Formats: sequence, structure tokens, C-alpha cells
Amino acid sequence: MHKVLIVENNPIITKLLSHFFAAEGCDIRVAEDGLQAIITLDTFVPDILCTDIIMPNISGDQLCQIIRQAPQFKDIFIVVYSAIVLEDEKNLFAMEADLYIAKGSAVSIKQHVRYVIDQFNSGKRREDIVCGVEGLYPREITKELLLSKKHAQAIFENLAEAVIEMDHTGQIIQANQAAQVLLSRDLLTLLSSRLIDHLAGPDVNLIQQWFARVSNGQSPRFQSSSENPLLIGKRQILLNLVRVVEKKTFFIIAILQDITSLKETEAQLTKTINDLRAVIELKTVVQGLLFLDSNLRYRNANPTFRNMFGLSDELIAQKPTFREVISFNRHNGIYDVPEEEFDAYLDCREMEVRRGGCGPEEFRRKDGFVYQYQCVVLPDNGRMLTYFDITRHKKTEAELAKALSMVSDLANRDALTGLPNMRLFQERFLSTISISKRKGWKAAVMFLDLDNFKNVNDSLGHEAGDKVLKMVAQRLLQTVREADTVARIGGDEFLVIQTEVNDKAAAAHMAGKIVQQLAAPFNLDGNEIIIGASIGIAMYPTHGDNSEDLIRKADNAMYKTKTLDKRGYTFAPDA
Repeated sequence: MHKVLIVENNPIITKLLSHFFAAEGCDIRVAEDGLQAIITLDTFVPDILCTDIIMPNISGDQLCQIIRQAPQFKDIFIVVYSAIVLEDEKNLFAMEADLYIAKGSAVSIKQHVRYVIDQFNSGKRREDIVCGVEGLYPREITKELLLSKKHAQAIFENLAEAVIEMDHTGQIIQANQAAQVLLSRDLLTLLSSRLIDHLAGPDVNLIQQWFARVSNGQSPRFQSSSENPLLIGKRQILLNLVRVVEKKTFFIIAILQDITSLKETEAQLTKTINDLRAVIELKTVVQGLLFLDSNLRYRNANPTFRNMFGLSDELIAQKPTFREVISFNRHNGIYDVPEEEFDAYLDCREMEVRRGGCGPEEFRRKDGFVYQYQCVVLPDNGRMLTYFDITRHKKTEAELAKALSMVSDLANRDALTGLPNMRLFQERFLSTISISKRKGWKAAVMFLDLDNFKNVNDSLGHEAGDKVLKMVAQRLLQTVREADTVARIGGDEFLVIQTEVNDKAAAAHMAGKIVQQLAAPFNLDGNEIIIGASIGIAMYPTHGDNSEDLIRKADNAMYKTKTLDKRGYTFAPDA
């Protein structure tokens, strides 16, 4: 009896595969995604693992990579069973699977299962051949989505900061290379754990409290204290947690910064406080240090602090109060505080230090530098203020936020024109239908194909063609209303959602405007480009209430336009 693990998030495919493998006398386990599969491998090591590629949490290609790197799983016979094998054939064989099969009908699934069993029994391994592709063709939109996914993964893996992604329960579902190095664990080990399991220190309970708050719908950011850093082994860590909402659930991004060297330096300074002058004058100390007596009068400061705030020798010689130290730069453009509010700002800062402890707090200068400072009480009731320059850390945070934004754009936008792609089109369509049902409105889906565009590519080249496509996108956006949606789905094909449509005449009017706008010449580097557009129109709810039916009928109507007379529009026939 062969042991089989099926990794598939489509319940129908899972049911069919389970049925046919069971018919072959196999012992079967199933997992909805790669993460569940890894958990299953702890107790069930299969002879055959049959996996899809595109899945949530951990994808099939990542799962294959993890398995091939684990010696205990070296004998598993991996079958990649996916609908995207044609679109990703260039990178497919890098998965190091033993068999690659394109998904098909129920009948073909039965044949594929039999073929898998035969191949396994034959002892053949690692044959770089894709089976079951007869009658199938690559889809451009799927290729674009796969490319976007690869871009996002490359950004994530090459970030310098340790970044970990967790699900809403706190279980790790992704960890980049920097995180694996920091935690001294390989990805397979991390994926069966929770981040909090790797952390120690007095503030761990604060993380547990934060998870409880975000589980109840709150969205605060979490930043651990540099005064009481978290621990990973002997490494001291600053932790930032961000809750990111995704549809009806959420996931959590963790950014970990190793501050061990900074904390060790700070500890050494504390131990040698009796030799204060020698320590203070060390130019290699990266923190800014300010020492005050019990009356909050200047006692000493290291060169870093003096340089941070540009304190003059004359001011230092006067042994100024803390208030006078802050006031020294009142008119020097450092503080982002209006003049009329500066006295209140001074009162607040002085009260914090007089109370005997503050921080870590952030201080952002007008020139862009960001410091994190904190105050501790010394044995003689004086104060020591420590200033860290965290400008680079803040820049990294901003770069990560920008990278996450880029990932979102890559997943939802056409790379050439910036228009929504099919994924975002589907989201907009669902929103339009939801509103239309409530309001009793109609809507129109238009399938638009450019006329004579191939001549542009053939005569002027693809670079010129790309420029024309960008200009087409801009004309379409200028023609439709702000509430409407224009999407590019590949090549010279576009989709339009027209909302709040009273009748077919309103849709015809909009289609006519689009035809007119795209019939006007395009000026490209001194060349006058003449193209046009053929449009097919399907109406909601007359022609259907789901995107597949409406797009298909609009597509058929567009081809009708092509056969009748280009540069026009045709409505789908009423049932």
C-alpha cells in the first residue's frame, strides 16, 4: 500500500484525487496548503506527494524546495499537479519534482492517478517532462500573475532586515533569509512554530497582550523597548509588529532588529560610570550621552551628543540646566515646534526627565534625523539621557512599507499601463454588482480589442507598441467616469465596467465615446498612428450576474463587431 499526501486547496480536485488514489489501494492524507503539508509531514511521511503550485500560506514550489532540502524526505516521490504548468514551464523544472502533470477533467484525473502509480512503481525519477498538456495553451494573464509573485518573493527574500510573516494565530508562515540567520533555524523548522516561542525577556507578555488586542479587531502597532529588549538566545532584539488586513482575515508582519552590540556598549558604559570622564570622551561611542545632576544641571556629555545638538564650548562652560540645553537650539531650526508652543514643549520635556525616567521616545528633527532617547536615574539621583540615531532604522521601515506597497501594485496592476489587471478587475466587479443589487442599478461590461494594433508592432516595433498602449490607457481613463473601471487583461485587450447604467442606450453612448476617442490619431515621436477599437457589450443583469458569463458574452459580441465592421460596438444578444 502506497502512502499518498495530496496538497490541494480546491476541494473538488482533492475529492477526485482522493477517490482515485483510494481506488488504487493507497493510504491517503490531504492538506489544503503547503503549511498544512509540512505539519502533516511530522507524523506522516508519504511515498508520493501530489501538490498544486498556487496555494495560500506556502506555495507548491516553496514546499518542493523545503522537502528537497530536508534529508529525511529525500525519497518522497513528488508530483506537481497544476493548471499553470504551461505558463511557468521555464521555471517549472527548478522545483526538482519527479513528475509534472497538467490538471484536466475527472476522466483525465483518473488516468493521471494511474500514470503516477505506474511511474512510481517503475522507479523513474526527475523526468523533466510535462504530461497531460494536449489541447492546452498558455494564458497570458496567468503568466503576468506568476511574474508578479516572483517579484514580490525576490523583494521579500533580499531585504536586509529580518522579516517574518505570521497568520492571525501568530504561527510563522514565511521568513526571509535574514530572519532564518537571526533565529538560527531553517525555514522548515520555523514553519512549525510561532514567533513568540523563539522570544524571551520580561516584555514577552506585552506581545501576548498585543496579539489578544489585534485578534479583537484592533490595529495598534507594536514596538518593543530598547531598554528591556527581547532575547533570541543571547541576541538582544527590537521587535516591530504590524497587523495587515486581507479580506476577512489578517496577517502579521514582524521586523526584528539585532541591537546586541548597542546594548552591550550601553551596559559597558553603565559599569564604568565611576570612570565617567574617560568613557564620556570616547569618540567611538555611537550613542549620544548627556549626564545631569540631581538639579537637572549639565554634568557632562560625550562628543556624539554635543555634535548631535551642536552645543558650543561657551554653553558647556556655563554648566547649563537641561532646560537651557534644549533652548540652545530654539531658533536653529532643529525642533519642529512652533515658536508659540515652544515654552509648553520645554515644560513637557523637563517634566519627563524630572519624574525620573522616560522612553524610549522618538525625537524627529526638521532636517530628517530621527533620534530615540530615554532617561534613567543614576545612584546619586542624577540623570543619564541616552540618544540613539535611528534614522537608518526608520528609513528601513519606510522602505519596507514602500516594498509592501509595490508588492500590492504588482499583484493588482498591469505592469505596463498601471491599469487594474484581471485580479483587481474581479474585485471591482464584485463591488459593482453588490452596489447594483442594493440600488437596483444596471451595469455594463465592455470587452475592447484594438483594431490594426498588430500593424503598429510590425512596422514600428514593440517598444512603440507599448507606448501606444500607454496612450490608449490614458484616453480610456479620460473617457470613462471616475466610478467606472478600466482594466488591461493582456496584449491589446481591455475590459471596462460601467456602473450606474440606466439602460442600453447609456452603455451605447459610453461605447460610442470610447470608439470615437480611440479612432483619433495618436502622435508618437512625429508619427501619426491610426488604430481603432471593436467593442462587445454585456449588460448586468440581462446577460448574467457573474464576471465569467458577462466577459464571455462581451467577448463574443466583440468578435461580432470585428466581423461586421471594425471601430464599433455590438451588444450581446438577449437570451
